[in-house]
Amino acid sequence: MTKKIIIQAPALAGEAPAQVGLTAGQSATIGVCRCGRCLVDVRIDLDELPPAVGRIVAGSDSWSLSNLSREAPMTVTNMDDWYQYIVVEPGRCNVPVPFELAQIELAASPKAPKVAVFGYEPQYTSRERLLVCQSASRRPLLDRRSTYFSVLSELCRDRLSGTMDASLPTSVEIAAKLRARHRTISPRAVDAHIKYVSEKLRLPKGSDRDALVAVVIRANLLQQPS
Repeated sequence: MTKKIIIQAPALAGEAPAQVGLTAGQSATIGVCRCGRCLVDVRIDLDELPPAVGRIVAGSDSWSLSNLSREAPMTVTNMDDWYQYIVVEPGRCNVPVPFELAQIELAASPKAPKVAVFGYEPQYTSRERLLVCQSASRRPLLDRRSTYFSVLSELCRDRLSGTMDASLPTSVEIAAKLRARHRTISPRAVDAHIKYVSEKLRLPKGSDRDALVAVVIRANLLQQPS
């Protein structure tokens, strides 16, 4: 069976979404068209959006995106992990996209329709061919018995529960919640624990708490709180 990636246009009211399939070496254009006459394979007719055109090229095992627009950047988001995305600036060509399931925003607008791309099925190496050093050690996990782990759990609690746009608690709020178990904890101590975890996870200097929470959730370092 020939491998294909599928490009799916936004669904119109009462209609099934249009789809375009690409095999290796083939390409298709996606874009916002106001005149209705542009030669675009996947067209979005919406007067509220600025003109934008991109080209998707199917490779042998992946796909790439070129932004043919003059001004508008395009954002490609991983549908399996909404914290992962790449931005393709105007004029950039053949940017490889590492996501199997992706959404492309052709314009930075909350009302902008999104084009979905369904990549190739993932390929895996058989267990017999896995070449892993037997002496390799696993990355040490965070100490679940530590105070910093309790602080990190409270910092991430709302977003781990599924509310990804929730505001993060302040150090004062975290200290108040933890005082029943850690009687001497203070807001300043909370700051110190958060700084320690950021350094332990080797986040770049100056990274804020949102960046820390994103890394923790993406790496699955905490279990979902009850």
